[in-house]
Amino acid sequence: MNCLIRIRQRYPSLAASDKKLADFILAEPDQTRHLSSQQLAGEAGVSQSSVVKFAQKMGFKGFPALKLALSEALASAPDPQSVPVHNQFLGDDPLRLVGES
Repeated sequence: MNCLIRIRQRYPSLAASDKKLADFILAEPDQTRHLSSQQLAGEAGVSQSSVVKFAQKMGFKGFPALKLALSEALASAPDPQSVPVHNQFLGDDPLRLVGES
């Protein structure tokens, strides 16, 4: 399962410090994957141990595994402009083309 989806699903049951981390990660997933656990702790306003524990609560062995999962999630995310809207059309197709069909 995509780690961003996993974080969103578990968000309601998270403790306050975990919600701070989740908020930052969900808002800045690309930046998060380039931070150390200490840097993320500073950005989110929590302790470094909270970062490691959060990663473990999300089902990862540690923070590096969470960062890898973030990278994979971002790499596999579809471009919203090229998602099929209605079988034969893409979101970035000109309206004229859609209207003619």
